[in-house]
Amino acid sequence: MPRIHYATCPVCSSPAVQFRMRLRDHAVSKEWFELWSCASCQAFFTQDIPDPSDIGTYYASENYISHTDTRKGFLFKAYHVARWFSLRWKYHIIESTYRALPEANHARTVYPHVLDIGCGTGNFLHMMRQHGWQPDGIEPSERARSLAREKYQLTIHEPAQLRDLPDGHYALITLWHVLEHIHELHHTLSEIYRLLHPQGLVFIAVPNYTSTDEHFFGNYWAAYDVPRHLFHFAPHTMQELLKAYRFDVVKILPMRMDAWYISWLSAQYARQRLPFVYGMMIGCLSWLVSYRYPLRSSSLLYIARKAKA
Repeated sequence: MPRIHYATCPVCSSPAVQFRMRLRDHAVSKEWFELWSCASCQAFFTQDIPDPSDIGTYYASENYISHTDTRKGFLFKAYHVARWFSLRWKYHIIESTYRALPEANHARTVYPHVLDIGCGTGNFLHMMRQHGWQPDGIEPSERARSLAREKYQLTIHEPAQLRDLPDGHYALITLWHVLEHIHELHHTLSEIYRLLHPQGLVFIAVPNYTSTDEHFFGNYWAAYDVPRHLFHFAPHTMQELLKAYRFDVVKILPMRMDAWYISWLSAQYARQRLPFVYGMMIGCLSWLVSYRYPLRSSSLLYIARKAKA
């Protein structure tokens, strides 16, 4: 199977990269992968990753819930409950952010198009349509695209069709835990800039390897999720990356609810004696710490707009 080996950092191109630790794909293949780090931009990245034509086999599992919508088992039932709350939190944050920014709110009012990149089975886009937005989605999984069309009658495109979408068409572009999956990281950020309305906003949520829960679980931390997660971001990394693509970060918000699910899954991977209890304890601790130190949350949401000339 072809693998991609990076001699320089795939985020900032610095040659100051080195091996950090080995990680196991606990979710699907049980294979081992290497995690490397960059001394320049503080990014971590998965080394010797499958190329785009082969990565799909690492998503081909009922355990990969965003592509299947399965409700089998207590863990996945709990995921659906958490997602219900998460969707409402996302909408609240979107609405409050637009109301606080007159230019963005005007763009939203007259041009209410939203593009969700990595939309999975379409739950977020379905909710946005219910609130008056005109939804489009990008999703690489044929199975997830089919589910989104059947369940919600949504317009979902393949990733290659991103280049066919019109310039400045979207007042809102979202990537909910997606950027870390994308091989063509730099091309995608360039396309987002092109597609975003001049007064629009982009919302990018990614796991945060500087989080409290990562500190406890280390190489068992479920949000490393190798090899599906190609890149692993620190707050400094994301801010510099967005700046390089002419975005201004409006705000960074902690996604506190992620800590419980990630900690619970991490405790299972680590084969803790009482994974639910231990996972909930670490999740609660991470949640509490994030109120004092928001940038130590399990996941972070970066809200950005085009930089003013």
